Amino acid sequence: MIAALWKEIQQRYGFTGECDINPSDFTVVKALFLVAFVGDLPVGSIGLKPLSEEIAELDTLYVSPEFRKQGVARALLQKLEAHARLHRFRAIRLRAGGEQPEALRFYKKMGFVSIPCFGNYASSEANLCFEKRL
Repeated sequence: MIAALWKEIQQRYGFTGECDINPSDFTVVKALFLVAFVGDLPVGSIGLKPLSEEIAELDTLYVSPEFRKQGVARALLQKLEAHARLHRFRAIRLRAGGEQPEALRFYKKMGFVSIPCFGNYASSEANLCFEKRL
């Protein structure tokens, strides 16, 4: 799923490069990585990694194009939010960009609001950052 996401990101933003998503980010305490399946076919993924004791970052939300608009992203996000609440995170943050208009609409519909960009993304004009309070 990460490879498919990275391929789509490169196509949308018009660049090529090595994937900067580190799977080990999702192996730390309180982190999460989920894959949605239809039968034996992986169709979506989502990851959560702690930024602090109270704030986590949503990363790697991806749904295969042929399975979009079928509730996969919503189901993954709901499971991620339940995990975040269980681990007492107060908020979930994420970043996206203008070349992902469907994602931006989805995040807003799911209760995320714009915030100033954070961490490594603070100085990038290409990123848009959002937060959802839990």
